Amino acid sequence: MIQTIMNPRFFILPSLFILTFNVAGQVIDTSISINTWKLMHHYTRFEETALDTILFRFHKDYNPVYAEGFGYESLGIIGHAANYIDFLKRRGSTTFFFANGWNPYLQTPDREVFFNTKKPFTEIAYSLIPVVDWKEETIRVLHTQNVTPFSNVGLKFNILSGKQLYANEDTRSNRISLFGSHARNRYSVFGTFQYNDFRAEDHGGLKKLSGFLKDSLETLWSYPMNLDDAASQYRNWSVFMTHKYNISESKTTTDSAGITSRSGKTLSLAYQLHLTRDLKTFTDNVNPQFLPSLFDTLYYPLNEVKDSVSADRISNLFQLILGDPYKDRISARAFAGYDLHRYSHLYPDRNRYLSRVDTLSEMPVIIDSVFRDTVVADLNRKIFHNVYAGFHLAGPTGGVWDWTLDARYYLTGYYSRNFNVTGTFSRELAQSVTLGFSALFASERPHFFMKKYSSAFFRWDNEFDSELKAKGEIYILSREKRMDLRINAGYINRYVYWDQDALPVQYDKSLLILSGSFQKHFIVSGFNSDNRILLQYTPASEVLRLPLAAIHTSNFWKQVLFKGALIFHAGFDLYYTTPYAGNSYMPATGVFYLQDNSKTGGYPFLDLFLDWRIKRTRFFLTWNNVLSGPILLGNNFFSTYGYPMKPRNIRFGLAWTFYD
Repeated sequence: MIQTIMNPRFFILPSLFILTFNVAGQVIDTSISINTWKLMHHYTRFEETALDTILFRFHKDYNPVYAEGFGYESLGIIGHAANYIDFLKRRGSTTFFFANGWNPYLQTPDREVFFNTKKPFTEIAYSLIPVVDWKEETIRVLHTQNVTPFSNVGLKFNILSGKQLYANEDTRSNRISLFGSHARNRYSVFGTFQYNDFRAEDHGGLKKLSGFLKDSLETLWSYPMNLDDAASQYRNWSVFMTHKYNISESKTTTDSAGITSRSGKTLSLAYQLHLTRDLKTFTDNVNPQFLPSLFDTLYYPLNEVKDSVSADRISNLFQLILGDPYKDRISARAFAGYDLHRYSHLYPDRNRYLSRVDTLSEMPVIIDSVFRDTVVADLNRKIFHNVYAGFHLAGPTGGVWDWTLDARYYLTGYYSRNFNVTGTFSRELAQSVTLGFSALFASERPHFFMKKYSSAFFRWDNEFDSELKAKGEIYILSREKRMDLRINAGYINRYVYWDQDALPVQYDKSLLILSGSFQKHFIVSGFNSDNRILLQYTPASEVLRLPLAAIHTSNFWKQVLFKGALIFHAGFDLYYTTPYAGNSYMPATGVFYLQDNSKTGGYPFLDLFLDWRIKRTRFFLTWNNVLSGPILLGNNFFSTYGYPMKPRNIRFGLAWTFYD
């Protein structure tokens, strides 16, 4: 049996080592009932974040992707792949691209919210489309409590489940996160274990769009799809731990005249260990003589196909930190890291064997030898040792301009000679209004599997050069005015994209992209209007297709009754993109790729909603895609070519919060 699961010792032994490493950082304010943080600055600081128990946009919380953005190329069912409309949010070519579509759902250390709470805190949430034949259902549970005044543990569990409306599209996702933290005096430690499991049947899109658009069949599940028996599974799990110890700390003193002064410097050591595994499988039953139109070739002469590809990583990072970026005018951080990467995949191995030998009795002896080809699945593995170093500078806090500068350079390994330099500059123009600039310059080698890969339906062998990237951004933020304005310009030389055959290709010209985004929340008495617009343009439309504009507006009336015991929001959401040649989706590899068959967009998705809260319990009721159907706007509700969204439907949900 081919081994596709990693030997547990690969991860467990380093974890046991670091768990026994006891050094004795940033202090928790135990007078606050609930502290919530995220890890920032290369996981060296924990910064406050809001606890999401408010009513605003509660009707969107059931789906994790809405926490990452407002617009996606979606496959139309919860728990399946989604591609950011905003190009600058998409994961680059250095990532495990087989699972990029599930990235908006992933529980990861940088997205984890850590707690410190005086009393146990629990939240249970549930949502449902109450249709027996094609329901969607979500369950979310969060529980966290302190074990000491400075130590906390917690558990998050989330199920996303979709039952097919269109043939062969069932989904099931399980996301589990265990987290813990301790911070007292000079020492802090944060840790997570996260498991993400996504299972989906893959229909490969409609065989023909014309009949669907004309509403030619009575039932939506009767429309023929490209694939009947295909299914995908993506598993991701990670173990993460970060330690920080302050060797020395600056001191603040106030004299009798009330003058405050600081002396000394804060000097800290930090260490992070991050273990990850990504595994993507694809199965299908096909007739080699009658391949689906999605595939050109079958490299296995078998009816049953199973592709498997995985990437494993052990990451160690050591950091020396001088100064505090929030107290000192200048602070610095130097770091060095070592990553072990292992890439594995099943591939068709073609061999020749002797099938027949005929020996004739008469002299001379004649041997009739016939050689035939056979194809078997073999496991290919490659291991790389990546060593890198870098630095971070920040300052001056409280000056005219606050700034940071980060740099990283790879010394050895697969990413040898790659580098990344980023800088940010910001200042306050007025009270609660911030003007900022940021820039990035990087050289990145495309992911190992973009270079060489072989499976049942796809095979390539490429020699890609590293991508050269440059990006600049100007932004204006105002929390008081609830406004966020950003203008971006991006440049990529040797951009790698997925062509019309769902194959990776390196662009032989330079790619330029210009984008701007604007978000503004208006409040007039009880009326609220939250508006977001994204504008994008690139002259390289032959390799990158984007809508010129994507718009989302949420408008509602807020009412408070019974002295605050009941609060409700009643309103509507409207989402729209201008027409463009949107991507298609390849189930075998999990990538979104170019297509020239049809345009998507130009269809307004309108949802009516009612959110209300009674004490600590929140409820929502939505009527979604109200304009769909032959009487109104028809069936042109696509965000990905060939993958229709859901027609008009009702969804309800609720969340209980316990703090005892």
